[in-house]
Amino acid sequence: MKADRLRPVLRSCGLLVSALALVWIGFRFSQGDGIAMVRRLPITPVQLVATLLFGALTYAIAMCLPATAWWRLLVGLSPKPPPAPSTLATYAVTQYGKYLPGNVAHYALRHAWSRRYGIPHESLGMAAALEAALLLLAAFSLTLLADARGQGIFSFLNPRIVIALLLSGLLALWLALHWIRRRGGGGRLHVPALPPSMLLAATTCYAGFFVLCAILLDGFAHMLDIDADSFARLLAASAASWLAGFIIIGAPAGLGVREATFVALTGAQLGEGEALLLISLFRVATFLGDTVFLAAGALSLRLEARRSSQRGV
Repeated sequence: MKADRLRPVLRSCGLLVSALALVWIGFRFSQGDGIAMVRRLPITPVQLVATLLFGALTYAIAMCLPATAWWRLLVGLSPKPPPAPSTLATYAVTQYGKYLPGNVAHYALRHAWSRRYGIPHESLGMAAALEAALLLLAAFSLTLLADARGQGIFSFLNPRIVIALLLSGLLALWLALHWIRRRGGGGRLHVPALPPSMLLAATTCYAGFFVLCAILLDGFAHMLDIDADSFARLLAASAASWLAGFIIIGAPAGLGVREATFVALTGAQLGEGEALLLISLFRVATFLGDTVFLAAGALSLRLEARRSSQRGV
């Protein structure tokens, strides 16, 4: 009961943090003469639009990695493995719900829609928990690993500690699943013997997603003649900013929180105005990319429904 009362409070607080972060970003952008900076861009408006569209396509492709990881988790947790195309399409369509206030609609929609393929509630709940744990593990580990090369964000940490953290996290997840299985699967919950390689494969997909996001940021930086200093810095900052947006419950798609975190971590090296411009363009590209991802998923589900209708006839 207390948890039910706490959730709305946390979501409201997260939404407030998101709004305050957006206000701060707007204030700093105007204080730093951001409009003049946009006018002085080294590329034409047509080139900027083309860059954003290419970035959107790149991000849509990158989103296929967490979608694939979700399918792999369901294959391991569900008594009846779901079809890959339908699972990926469902993930693509429901993921757009993260832009709604509360930042939980995509989880609820994905859970409800996935039930059409006979996946038990317990399996979907456990897959969602594993997804969150592995995403956090991948983002945190990449942040530390990239920064351990002397980038200064977490320079006090040793790279060997980061590697040990990653391996220990994967081992802990495997041991937890093994314990639940030995205890009878937690009632109706179907928990098969998941090999560590499956957890490692899902984590690799999430890590690959963060790397592609950093590559996209690096590409934007080169197009805008922004000295990003090093790819490792961008990787550490982008993974850390995603992590901050994920942790703040209630912020729609981490809006404002991720941008403010990125600027706080890179403003001293890139320049605050340049960091704001870079992460703002990245946000536009990711929103457009999620839209492309949504359209592709919706088209796939529509074609699937048409084929099912034709077979029924």
